[in-house]
Amino acid sequence: MKELIKELGISEGQLRKIILGKKIKPKILKSKMSDDTFTFGIVSDTHFCSIHEKIDELHTFYEICRKEGIKEVVHAGDLVSGWGIYRGQENEVHTFGAKNQAQAVIDNYPRLKGITTYFCCGNHDLVWWDRSGIDIGELIADKREDMVYVGQYQGEVEINGVKIRLLHGIGGRGGIYALSYKGQKVAEQIPSGQKPHILVLGHWHTCLYFFYRNIHIINAGTFEDQNILLLRMGINPTIGGWTVKVRVGKDKKHSILSITPTFIPFL
Repeated sequence: MKELIKELGISEGQLRKIILGKKIKPKILKSKMSDDTFTFGIVSDTHFCSIHEKIDELHTFYEICRKEGIKEVVHAGDLVSGWGIYRGQENEVHTFGAKNQAQAVIDNYPRLKGITTYFCCGNHDLVWWDRSGIDIGELIADKREDMVYVGQYQGEVEINGVKIRLLHGIGGRGGIYALSYKGQKVAEQIPSGQKPHILVLGHWHTCLYFFYRNIHIINAGTFEDQNILLLRMGINPTIGGWTVKVRVGKDKKHSILSITPTFIPFL
């Protein structure tokens, strides 16, 4: 009897009802039913001060977020272009110096009433930290009350109990056989018990959503057009941002019951 129950994947009571010819009434899993939803936005790699910056597109994306009632946008790093990151970059930057580049963000980054941007700094931002000890993330957050700095290279934001981790990666994606490869490797190194609900990845200028190790992983895209480095690597950046609707469970872990990521491209 026990072997049959195990093989059929049913309970003893269900087997008894089958034998007696009684109908089994489906059970509604109430733990999977919730009306608690929120929507947030994702951007990354805006590279202000690059001659390839896509500021008009960035402002358009934020206006879309405003119309959708979004209150929080996360940014996965490289707000500015920096300087000296790759050979020839000095010819593709229109504003020089840590304070000047930070001021460009302060003056020109989208500012919409009711929307807060949570950001980490990436390698282009932190070139100034490495060279002179100036963290432009702090300079920007000090002058923009709507922009919250969460850390160098990574940081975490919590919305309605859902943990969203921002990570600005390392290394290029030339020769990588799948867009998911970098994200998979990052997710595999996160210990159980320390995993976020959502992992947002910057740096690679790619666009992708996938679900792995119970983590919703999103490659954030970019708002910088193809520069000379990407041209030489044969990489065409994916310009745009995400709006993500999340349905949250009523359990203590604030489990994500469903997620609807929507990429808004600017071709």
